[in-house]
Amino acid sequence: MFRSLRSALPTLLLLIPLAIAQTSVTVTVNTLANRHTISPFIYGVNFPPDTNYITQTGATLIRWGGNASSRYNWQNFDTNSAADWYFDNGPFGSPPLYQDSRQFISNVAATGAYPLMTMPMLSWVAKDSSSYSFSVAKYGAQCYANPYNSDDGIGIKTDCVTNITGNNPNDANVPLLDQPGSNDPPGSVYRNQWTSNLRSEFGTKPHFYDMDNEMDIWASTHRDVHPSPSGYDEMLNTFLTEAANMKSWDPQAIRLGPVSCCWWFYWNGANNNDKAAHGGVDFLPWWLNGVYWNDKISGKRSLDVFDAHAYPDSPDTSGWPQAQKQALALRILRDWWDPTYVSESGSINQPWATFMQPNKTIPFRITRLRAVANVNYPNTPLSFTEWNVALAGESDFSTALADADAWGILGRERAAGSARWVAADPSAPAYWSLQLFRNYDGQHHQFEPTSVSATNNGDPNLFSSYASLDSAGKTLTLLVIDKDPQNVDQAQINLNGFTPNKVTAYTLSSANPNKIIASSSQSWTSNWSFASYSATLLVITGSMPQVPGADWDLNPDVIQIPASGTYTLLPRLVSGSATVTLASVQSDPGVTMSITQPVVTPSQNGKIAVTAGSNPGFYHFTVTSNDSSGVTQTQSGWILVGNPAATLTKTGDGQHGPPGSQLNLSVKLNPGQSAGNAQGATVLFSTSAGNLSSRMVTTDASGNANVVLTLPGTAGTVHVQAEGQFALGHPVAIFTETAQ
Repeated sequence: MFRSLRSALPTLLLLIPLAIAQTSVTVTVNTLANRHTISPFIYGVNFPPDTNYITQTGATLIRWGGNASSRYNWQNFDTNSAADWYFDNGPFGSPPLYQDSRQFISNVAATGAYPLMTMPMLSWVAKDSSSYSFSVAKYGAQCYANPYNSDDGIGIKTDCVTNITGNNPNDANVPLLDQPGSNDPPGSVYRNQWTSNLRSEFGTKPHFYDMDNEMDIWASTHRDVHPSPSGYDEMLNTFLTEAANMKSWDPQAIRLGPVSCCWWFYWNGANNNDKAAHGGVDFLPWWLNGVYWNDKISGKRSLDVFDAHAYPDSPDTSGWPQAQKQALALRILRDWWDPTYVSESGSINQPWATFMQPNKTIPFRITRLRAVANVNYPNTPLSFTEWNVALAGESDFSTALADADAWGILGRERAAGSARWVAADPSAPAYWSLQLFRNYDGQHHQFEPTSVSATNNGDPNLFSSYASLDSAGKTLTLLVIDKDPQNVDQAQINLNGFTPNKVTAYTLSSANPNKIIASSSQSWTSNWSFASYSATLLVITGSMPQVPGADWDLNPDVIQIPASGTYTLLPRLVSGSATVTLASVQSDPGVTMSITQPVVTPSQNGKIAVTAGSNPGFYHFTVTSNDSSGVTQTQSGWILVGNPAATLTKTGDGQHGPPGSQLNLSVKLNPGQSAGNAQGATVLFSTSAGNLSSRMVTTDASGNANVVLTLPGTAGTVHVQAEGQFALGHPVAIFTETAQ
């Protein structure tokens, strides 16, 4: 049934059924295009079964998270399962890796991986291993009860619609407080004591903390102790308080937030009235803006990593044949990166989740969220501490290919971290997907650390390619995924900027779903056949004929600006010492870009001016550079153009007063076409001298924000700046006042 198609190809790839039609794909790798370091923290998982799993897979970021982590009592090792299982208490996880959070951190750190702990911000944790929140005897008959305990109800009345309210949180919980006080309830436990115990276990590893888990849905998941929907203000203020506390208890803390659950809640608070009461601003941009401005006022950063959960939203697949679920699993990750992929999910492909974001039925999730972060809190990286694409089942081979696709996308798209929910079972093919990146040969050799361009002309539903380079420019790794369950791909691989010598292939395929098969090393060939339903890592040795004297980035490579707005990119060197000259910039119609400072050195950034057109959307651009060692590189990015900006009308400009006297200043927010509204927006005031009655002011029903300026004690000119929120286009008004 089989025969060799090309004697020079690796043995594994020679055996192709003659009855299967073949497709043709061209893959183009360019080692001098879109070069950037892949974060080592993207290769993470939640709850691997043991330390051997961590060592074998090469997983890097090991997360202690999920709903149960929000109610974990660090002293008795118990938690409440919340809505996941009848709101009942029990031990957290299983020994030896779990239960004791301190032991978890030390055990993970000992493997060489990086532990990520969740610090609860709810006010309650489990008091023991046997209590529960909705006793039938106490709260009456319920819709149904725990099949193992008839008194442990679900907390819903017998109509199976109405939640039981007014239950006593003390039934199953004790208070979780920041630190001991004089009149604390019996059994209280304390975050500061827990953090003190945890920080010593991290050793030299970064002290990563998720600031709780999915607080946007606490009123659903943890309604027994938090029945009210989480509002904008609660989610911001709780984070600011606990993040500041965390840093005081552990100065090395790296805090991730807000750990948001899902697409709807990215843009809406759980309280449906909150958006309208906060200027009509989408939640995540509003939250980031609020954190950033509070940090500017305090002079201390409280957010280190912008974190969300990134389960790709899918249509309802109940009743779908398995083959359709498999195909969906292998295209759904276009949700993360593809600017043309209109979501198949009604939770995204609908008109009301957001009125501010451009192309709102297209997720473009990684780029969109990175742009939101870059405009609202510059220099804040993005992580996804939960994701999963097992739409056809954890043991199905499509999940293994989808996972391989996910790791490749996360590296190419510059994510700062990620953790799969949960770690793939060792008996499932997906267990091997991570090893293609972290331990492909059983000797812990890895996908190389510098991402480079690897484009292809295949159907993105059926074919993917990712490439990376080692620091010396001697080894190129290229991952090719044939997601077609029937067709073999005949591929022409073109390598630009790299001269290949030898190649070894490592393949995970449906024919051998629980093992990575290695070929013999052979001389390079550009013609390859990739078996259907396979992920193949080509490890290519060779050299770069031209090695860059410096690497640079666009700083930032993605940004969101309002229609007709402007922005300045500040390209910078990230390694090397050569002088880089920005030679040209090309962009999609709809934005205008020009290089205004072409020279980039270790001590000087370049400048690229961006002017948006009038049409919201996604606009791609590419910048070409030459360095003083004679090497040409390109870097590409995206400009996300939103609605036109709001404006601020000022009252009180140009006043005079004696030194030390007070002046009344006001701005009025005019939302215009920004999709915001006048009431409840935030305005930040700052002054060059004197004092302001407030720095952050919320607009009233008419859109007015008022402050009192106390002039300085000596004569002189004072400039006061009022800034509107970034999601509203960051309108600015400048007052010039005089003390005389």
